[in-house]
Amino acid sequence: RRSATAAATARTAQRPPPCMAPGPGAWGVLQMRLCSGPVTADEPTFRPGDRIFDLGPFAVHRVPEGAAPVRLDRWVMKNVCSNWNATQKLIASKQIWIVPPQHTTDQHRKSVMLPRFRPESEGKMHLEPRSYVYFPKIMRPAEPRRRPTVVGSEPPGWLLKRVLYKDTDFLAINKPSGWSVQPGKHVGGMHLQRLLPTLQFGMDEAPRFVHRLSTELSGVILLARHKAAATYAKDMIRQRAFWERSFWGVACGRTPKAGTVAVPLAQERRHDREVSKPRREDDGGAPALTEYRTVLYSPMAGGLSLLEMNPYTGRYHQTRAHCAFGLRAPLLGDPLYYELSNRLNTETEYKVRYHSEDARRERKELLGAMPSLHLHSRQLRLKTFAGKDVHVTAPLPEPMAASFEALGWTSFLRRSDREAQRGTDWDIAEDPHINAALAEAEAKAEADRPRRRAATAEGEEWAEGEDWAAAETAAGAGGAYEEEAEWAEDVQEEAPRGRE
Repeated sequence: RRSATAAATARTAQRPPPCMAPGPGAWGVLQMRLCSGPVTADEPTFRPGDRIFDLGPFAVHRVPEGAAPVRLDRWVMKNVCSNWNATQKLIASKQIWIVPPQHTTDQHRKSVMLPRFRPESEGKMHLEPRSYVYFPKIMRPAEPRRRPTVVGSEPPGWLLKRVLYKDTDFLAINKPSGWSVQPGKHVGGMHLQRLLPTLQFGMDEAPRFVHRLSTELSGVILLARHKAAATYAKDMIRQRAFWERSFWGVACGRTPKAGTVAVPLAQERRHDREVSKPRREDDGGAPALTEYRTVLYSPMAGGLSLLEMNPYTGRYHQTRAHCAFGLRAPLLGDPLYYELSNRLNTETEYKVRYHSEDARRERKELLGAMPSLHLHSRQLRLKTFAGKDVHVTAPLPEPMAASFEALGWTSFLRRSDREAQRGTDWDIAEDPHINAALAEAEAKAEADRPRRRAATAEGEEWAEGEDWAAAETAAGAGGAYEEEAEWAEDVQEEAPRGRE
């Protein structure tokens, strides 16, 4: 009798509750007692009196009533993913799907929880009014290669406020990310060459660039105020005795404490962009040397290191290529060389932690899905005509400063800024030429304000300062994902080009 009673008790304990019992339409442990019913317009998975339904990694968009018909793939490329191949793969794998407006709440919830309940969708399908589109909520389209900028739409004295140093011979400014140095293909009005006459300050000619920085980079860039200064800088650069440049870069992985990377580089065409890859000198590679020092390290997101780099030569993308191929630690926000470095590590079986899926997911949660290129021209040290040592330091851009705060490096950044401020005796607020030029620019902008308002009323495109500043920030955030193939040559071919 005791054994029979125990067996009956065991069968009762193993029996599933009524709500989880298998039946028509049951689907495992995820089955809930869902009843059919009409959907809510804004929240199709919401049912009054029931708990909130979590969409998990997805978000939903409702096509408004009366919207113009548009293809699904074109809507995805505009709102979710900018790559055509990735868009087709997302639709084919049912990571993006359309739910017709007549479907019930039960059908909406099932489509979110299990892929087999999702309707078949194709890229050529048109979005019907009141239909719903589900897509991965973490994905965002990349910013365009260049945002169109109306000539003369910058805020008054914008470039004047970015001056870091000025004397009778040289001028240093803080170049923003997303701006090209000279005009070129796909640049439009976003190049600094157009604004150099505002930095003339009574000289007979506009200043000229001594070196170049690529569009994605930000930081100190030096200009010569007259021809004699440009010739002097050219001769001293050729002798490697003019300056010392320090670049700050956040690299993925743990790098050695200090050292030198001496890897010859050669430019290659990869798809629609130029890249630098290692190549032996006897096979056409150009010698390239970069000194580096690891300043900080954070174990978060698979390990991130702050590097201070001094490129002795000036090859195309030298610091980015040396970090990716020499140190096996590509820079944060550099998908081009990150992919090349990851492929090299896979082929050579050189496994590192920052390439793991867990590290990528942690970096995405900590720093965002698409961070900008974390490479900044931090400091420039040079000797002027009079033999004076000049130290020019550029503050970090906002995206890089936000990453420093997320990694806990803010105290180091504040200390470095204080040391840089004590090391210079030039102040922009005390320069009479810059103050006079700022006052003149503001007066001119105030006089042009009625004309701008009249042009806006007539339908012409005039960009205000706030809108322009937002466009500049957006261009800097997405500039790391598009490479400029055409770069201007420097003062001399044998001189370092400074186009990291």
